[in-house]
Amino acid sequence: MAPSTYNLRRLLKYRSKSEMLEMFDGQGQLVLIVAQFMIKLCSEDDPVIVLLKRLDHSAKLSWGYTHYSEEDRNLSIVFRSFMEELQVFFKVPNSTSTLSPKELVAAFVDFLLEILEEILNLQLYFIHHVKDSIQSLKMELKFLLIFLGDTPSRPTELETTKKILADIEVVANGTGSFLYSFFFSTNRISMTGMKQTLSDLLGNIELLKENIKKHCITVAKIFPCGVTPKTSVVSLSLVHSTLEYLNDLMNNKDERIFDLKDQIRTIHQELMFLQSFLTDEEEEYPELEEFFIRIGDIAYEVEYIINSFVPVWYLTLRIPQVMEKIQLVSTQFREKKKMYDAGLQKNAEFLRQQVSLQAPRPHIGDGKIIGLEDVQIEIKDKLFEGTSTLQIISISGMHGLGKTTLAKNIYDDFLIRSYFHICGWCVVSPSYHKRRNMLIDILTSISDIGRDIILNMEVELLAEQIYKSLKGRRYIIFMDDIWDVKEWYDIERIFPDDRCGSRILLTSQIADVGMTASSRIFNYPLRFLTPDECWELLQFKVFDNEQCPPVLVDVAKKIARNCGGLPSTVVFIASVLKKLEKEKSLWMDVAENITSYISKDTNDYMNMLELSYNHLPMHLKPCFLYFGAFEKDKEIPVQKLIMLWFVEGFTMSNEDVANEYLLDLINWRMVQVAKRTSEGGIKACSVQGAMHDMCLRVAEKDNFMKVMKDQLSIYEEHYRLSIQSRSTPSYSRPFGLHVRSLLGHLPDPSAFIFSSLKLLKVLDLSTTDMNLYNLTGSEVLAILRFLSVSSIPLSIESFENLEFLFVDNKEVVEIPAIFLNMVKLRHVHFSGGAQFSESLRIQATKSENFQMNNIQNLSSIFINDENDEKTLRFLPCLRTLKCRITVFWDSSESCYRYPAFGFLDRLESLSVSFLPSYVSDDIIHEVINLHRNLRKLTLRNIDLSWKQMYIIGTLPNLQVLKLRDDTIEGKKWDTREDEFLQLRYLELDVVQIEQWNASCHHFPRLERLVLRSCQNFEIPFSLGDILTLEKIEVHGCAKSVEHSALQILEEQREMENEELKVIISH
Repeated sequence: MAPSTYNLRRLLKYRSKSEMLEMFDGQGQLVLIVAQFMIKLCSEDDPVIVLLKRLDHSAKLSWGYTHYSEEDRNLSIVFRSFMEELQVFFKVPNSTSTLSPKELVAAFVDFLLEILEEILNLQLYFIHHVKDSIQSLKMELKFLLIFLGDTPSRPTELETTKKILADIEVVANGTGSFLYSFFFSTNRISMTGMKQTLSDLLGNIELLKENIKKHCITVAKIFPCGVTPKTSVVSLSLVHSTLEYLNDLMNNKDERIFDLKDQIRTIHQELMFLQSFLTDEEEEYPELEEFFIRIGDIAYEVEYIINSFVPVWYLTLRIPQVMEKIQLVSTQFREKKKMYDAGLQKNAEFLRQQVSLQAPRPHIGDGKIIGLEDVQIEIKDKLFEGTSTLQIISISGMHGLGKTTLAKNIYDDFLIRSYFHICGWCVVSPSYHKRRNMLIDILTSISDIGRDIILNMEVELLAEQIYKSLKGRRYIIFMDDIWDVKEWYDIERIFPDDRCGSRILLTSQIADVGMTASSRIFNYPLRFLTPDECWELLQFKVFDNEQCPPVLVDVAKKIARNCGGLPSTVVFIASVLKKLEKEKSLWMDVAENITSYISKDTNDYMNMLELSYNHLPMHLKPCFLYFGAFEKDKEIPVQKLIMLWFVEGFTMSNEDVANEYLLDLINWRMVQVAKRTSEGGIKACSVQGAMHDMCLRVAEKDNFMKVMKDQLSIYEEHYRLSIQSRSTPSYSRPFGLHVRSLLGHLPDPSAFIFSSLKLLKVLDLSTTDMNLYNLTGSEVLAILRFLSVSSIPLSIESFENLEFLFVDNKEVVEIPAIFLNMVKLRHVHFSGGAQFSESLRIQATKSENFQMNNIQNLSSIFINDENDEKTLRFLPCLRTLKCRITVFWDSSESCYRYPAFGFLDRLESLSVSFLPSYVSDDIIHEVINLHRNLRKLTLRNIDLSWKQMYIIGTLPNLQVLKLRDDTIEGKKWDTREDEFLQLRYLELDVVQIEQWNASCHHFPRLERLVLRSCQNFEIPFSLGDILTLEKIEVHGCAKSVEHSALQILEEQREMENEELKVIISH
């Protein structure tokens, strides 16, 4: 665990304590910056770290005493000793095995910049005459840092690369010596010496920049590849966001690129061509994945060079080079595609993926079935009974749920082998020659022909031999581990259907494979084991038929619970436990560190899980790996996930496409549904524990994302960082030249955390209490597109490209007028509520051109008066609105009324909470003024008249209606035949009615009825006759409500309606 500097920080905030330590005001803050850099570099037992711990402890002891106490004197002595030890940290660190020389130099330059930023921020009196020079030094170092990010990381054996790095290191070490000598020394400061040293440094940097120009030309000729970090994961929509950025760039008046617009336009055109293949050719050319990765790397490089705000001379040098690189890749891509179209390389490419033939019946273990007994019985019954025609039975579920074990148990059953004349088994191998391999496995398992002979047969002969062997016989063929329905289509014609009761049993991780293979199919999706079933399986695997020792029962049950319901995890952990002594402390370590035990296994178990990932289509791989950004076992809001996918470039802006990607991952059993919306959509999702572990492993291995749970490194090479430590922040900040996304817990409250992270597109700090920190310095985040925080930062006006804003506030906040300038903002959410600021309301009511064009989703907003309503009118693109409203005085109509919403003609979802009001007479209920496009409506805490209910009921597109804490006039609800014609979901939550009169004709499309805490009425009996009704839920309601629901169920069962479900809870 990183040493803490909490006590020293606290003490330095008080002048009476800090002045006895510092040579000048603020010197202690500079020391703290060095301390955090030092913590990243040194081990815990390093003498300087031991001294830091002693210093922080001395600060703690000094805190409670008056000035000039013995504790203060001891603190001063330790502080001076610590200052003397810092000099060694003012030069580039020694080489390490994990970081390249370039990365070490970059980390050191970033450290120097942080010190320079703080020096300028302190406004020290003695630097007044050299302040401009220090500012120039800071700007030059920033350029050197950008340049380091634009050079290859690893080819340091090239002489010119070594030389330029050495030159930069000399300048960096000179700057470090300058800073230590004049700001960390206990000697008096010489202003003449400071001026001369700064002048020499700036002169050396000018010479260095001349060498950099020559270096760029040399390296570009030798290394035409990208300079950004390499990732093995394709983001098929990434180029789309780069194209949008270049388009904006060509249309603005940025003087830096005025003379480069022709080259930028060429880059835009070439990327447009390449993007067409990224989006259209994945299915046809999966073997061109390497080219797709190169295209993505180039897109990153284009963004890096332009967004880093480098000098004009550097842009003039680098843009033409990037243009040539794109043209080269484009030409190579065209040639490669022609070769594949001609069929010249396709077979050769896929032969690289060829795996050895698998035995027809792999070893599964003892195959004990736990938790699957009912499914096993159902499948056996289906094999024996049913139609005489050929039938397909599918067992689906994520890897590790026991599909193969269950199939093998059925295959080995004596009754099965006696009933069927022929039993065959094949394992579908992940190679290009799948069809041939499957035919070989099947023929080997059903005939006496030698395998050597079979291996030499042509595909046509293999198929013919199988067909002849099965013709006229009752057979069962087991096909294990099918990944694509095409694999079934490849061989389905070899299975004759002689109407003698033959069966095909498939296992697949993908749910749709079995369902699309045939219309004559029965699918059996497997579930996760319960904790008790996991415990039973663990006992069997570890102790065989013996009992678990009583002293180990509690910890063993904890281990079983922590296996996440996945049988394969239980079996793997059981193998670990069998090798351990039966000591409680050893087993407790396993219980608390199951993930680490799984991660240690680099072979069978994790490799089998990775097989699921490897089979994913290219466009789904980054979407899956992004789940690693979220903490394990957490429910992930789908709306937020999809927005992050879009910003990261994994999907286009079409929300429907992103939802399809999520459904595909669920269908592949990589992701589970955690919560559903009222319409049956997916509200939250999650990833099973072992699958999450695999996700993190692949994400880091493929340079896709780094998840940090302990101390940060001095340099992070990944594009995405997820900080998941909940311990006290170490006050060290993440740094990497190419970090694009930062998610998790803010590790540093310093004012300059973002100064070297200006390429961020995603900043998700929703789990960090921003009241404890500040975001000063975040104004550099000009290309930020996604922001999730706990309060609105003051620098938000700088985020001109922001599209998604989530504020997890605890108290109501004001929406500032600067939102008017954020023309790209589309989604805004305030969990604790928000209200329009007075300045925003004034502009909305007085400006004719006022309009917030692009906001589509807004929640939760207070509408308190007519000016708020007028402000709302200038949000013409709103599709989703969640608000809290109250009665207000309408000055033009001279009456009290509620806000109207009919002017929002694009609004599809509206949720309204009515705040209590003392005005009750003569209210015009404008809430009935709703637009006809409305699909989803939630009303809370309102008295609804019959007229209002009729108007709501006749909304032609309404599919979801939720009434919560509402009262219907006269406590009686009579529906009509022309109402609720499209309604699919109806929820009544604490609704005050005593009589509900309705028939099946009033809700002809209703699918789900939910009643919560309702009293004194009965569900209309005829609602049970609605043909589409699937479920009635009754939660915490009166007996009369429960009884009526059960009566409806009983009658429907008598009418042989097995589809309707009734759920009752108290």
